[in-house]
This record gives sequence, C-alpha cells and structure tokens, in this order.
Amino acid sequence: GDTPGFGVKSAQFGLVGNNNTEDAGGEIGTVSGPTDTSAGSGFENHVTWSGTYGGFFDISHQYLFNNDYERIDILTTFNALVDLSELKFVRAIDPDPDVNTHGSFDTINSRGADGVPAEDFVNSQGPQTGLTLGLYSNSSVPHNTGISLAWSTDPDFYLAGNDDGNGDNVIGLAFNIGTLLAGDSVVLSYSYVMGETLASVDLPDNPVVGVPVPGTLFLFGLGMLGILSARRRIVSVAY
Repeated sequence: GDTPGFGVKSAQFGLVGNNNTEDAGGEIGTVSGPTDTSAGSGFENHVTWSGTYGGFFDISHQYLFNNDYERIDILTTFNALVDLSELKFVRAIDPDPDVNTHGSFDTINSRGADGVPAEDFVNSQGPQTGLTLGLYSNSSVPHNTGISLAWSTDPDFYLAGNDDGNGDNVIGLAFNIGTLLAGDSVVLSYSYVMGETLASVDLPDNPVVGVPVPGTLFLFGLGMLGILSARRRIVSVAY
C-alpha cells in the first residue's frame, strides 16, 4: 500500500516527517539506509534506516523479522541533540490490500480487538480478500491509535484516538514521549502485524527489545531482552 511514513512533533520544531524518502524542504533527511544489518543480529532479516532533523534529533528504525513471520518488529530510536519537550511520534500507513486483485483502495478499519485495547492495536481489512494489516504495541510509553481520512501524519490526531471509519483511510500508531534531554535517547517498540484474515493475525506478547547503551532511556512494554515473543491469536473484532 501507499505509505505516509512517520511524523515527529515537539514544542521546539513543530511537525516534521519522512515518507521513506530523502525529503527536502526542511523535513527529516536520510543519513543512511535502508541497510542490511542482519549479520550477527539473530534475525534472518534486519534492516536499519537512520535520519536526522535540523540539529534537533537523530532517529533510526530497525526492522526485524524471520522468513516465517507474519509480522515485522520495529525499534525506533530517538537521540536528542537539544532538550526536547512535548515530543511525539507516529507511524502511519495506507494499506490497500485489495487494489491489485479487485481494484479497490477501500478497507474495513477498526481499533482494538477482542481482549486487545484500542490504544494498542489498529487494523485494516480488505473487503474482498480479508487480507489484514495492523499496527500494534504494548509499550509502556503512552500511546494510542487512530484512523485518518485525511492521511494525517500528526501524532496528536492518533493520540486523541480519532476514528474516521472505513474507506481509503490511513491507520496509525502514535507515542507521547514527553521530555527528552540533550544527549539522551528513547527506544520505541512496535510491530506491523499481518494475516490472511483478522482472526489469523498474531500479536506479539513481548515485542523485541534492544541492548541497552549508556545514556539511553529504554521504554518498552513487557519483554525479554533481545528475544521475540510467543504469539497470541485474535478471536474477534471489538467494534
């Protein structure tokens, strides 16, 4: 599907973003990547992208998965170059699972599922194929999900839990990081989750986490260091 990418917001610089390109015009620029960093990582596939913005922060994304997984675990690391306040981040995507087979850009979209809070999980299903793509996190960093008709990359839209319903809409997962002092870092852990149907999507109980380094504030959900979780299956959607 089309990918709005990610947005970053703070009191110091407003809203900036990257659509997985080397954006110009003051947006977040690519420093390196995507780069294959799978050697020695413990994963069959481990890709890293890094970028920077205007002397305010450096950012990197690690994408981790094995060939038999139906999800991609992501670690997003912020390194503050100056003191930052009201720092927020969103990952958003427009899925379009039915466009190749049925010519439809519309999806059935929902927040949450049976036993899974709406703030942890947002998903889209193809009306014809049932193919499902979602974003999930059980991070301890305050977060929420949303569904955007306007394809917003503003974290505040998703942190408010806005839901524009079904259609050719974007789904997103946002984190409210808060204050990050110069020289400190934070790592966010979340996942793209996929399935042939919503009922077959497997959610990680314990997202992968990284190896702590000095000066880094690690904020994760439940988990064992460096180990991917067992999976749990969704039973039904909570509308």
